[in-house]
Amino acid sequence: MTATRTLRKKLDYLVRTTGRAEADIMAAAVEEGLEDLYRKQVAEAYLSGKLERRKAVAELGGDAVEDMDYARKALEADARWGLKGA
Repeated sequence: MTATRTLRKKLDYLVRTTGRAEADIMAAAVEEGLEDLYRKQVAEAYLSGKLERRKAVAELGGDAVEDMDYARKALEADARWGLKGA
């Protein structure tokens, strides 16, 4: 099944089950997709040191940035532990 056919089936399903217009669903999909892409890019910029923590918090929220900080520290600790045996 081609991607276009799959997208068409999904769009038809959403129109049928939500009662919303196709254009409204497409607009919401673009908006949600852009939001996801934006948040991923902001997170990447923060984690690579290109964006200050306070700006990341302003864009992503404190909990999300704390989660990223925790994950980074855990990964660094695991890498240090792994390198001890090398």
